[in-house]
Amino acid sequence: MATVAVLVIDVQREFFCGPSASYRGDQVIAGINQLTSAARAARAPVFFVQHDGVPEEEQVVPGTEDWELHPALVRTDDDQLVRKSVGDSFHETSLADRLERLGVDRLLLCGYATEFCVDTTARRAVTLGYRTTVVSDLHTTQRRPHLAPEQIVAHHNWVWENASMSGNCVAVRPLSDVLATEFA
Repeated sequence: MATVAVLVIDVQREFFCGPSASYRGDQVIAGINQLTSAARAARAPVFFVQHDGVPEEEQVVPGTEDWELHPALVRTDDDQLVRKSVGDSFHETSLADRLERLGVDRLLLCGYATEFCVDTTARRAVTLGYRTTVVSDLHTTQRRPHLAPEQIVAHHNWVWENASMSGNCVAVRPLSDVLATEFA
């Protein structure tokens, strides 16, 4: 049984295409493809988490083009899909049950948006007892009114490295380190 799984969070067209595309979006997607390829080769499960917005939000409404996962993501029939409606990938989804059935106790997180869904999922994973790593160069966001995206990414990497939640913590490691240690 697998002990580590990869969670790719909200890499959807709305957040990676067009005039408000995510910071380093193409680099993040290329890195995610490297990570998921290595995970599959090591027989580690890969989960794609997809946010279901509501029509009032006018973003990522199920069935629309903006809601679709980014076409540059490499996916296989063995990958699992989890749909969520809030920032927490565990809230009212089957994710925890699926991870338990697979014997997963460690998670590698990447995707969008650093300060929302990635952060919320990382914190929830830690409080649920998962040894959680955010891949430091594979999460991203967009410009916000008060901070540039590179500042948000750097800030969250620092916070995760320096915060303890329930005696557990979120590890922050670059893709090169994850590939060298998790799937070597």
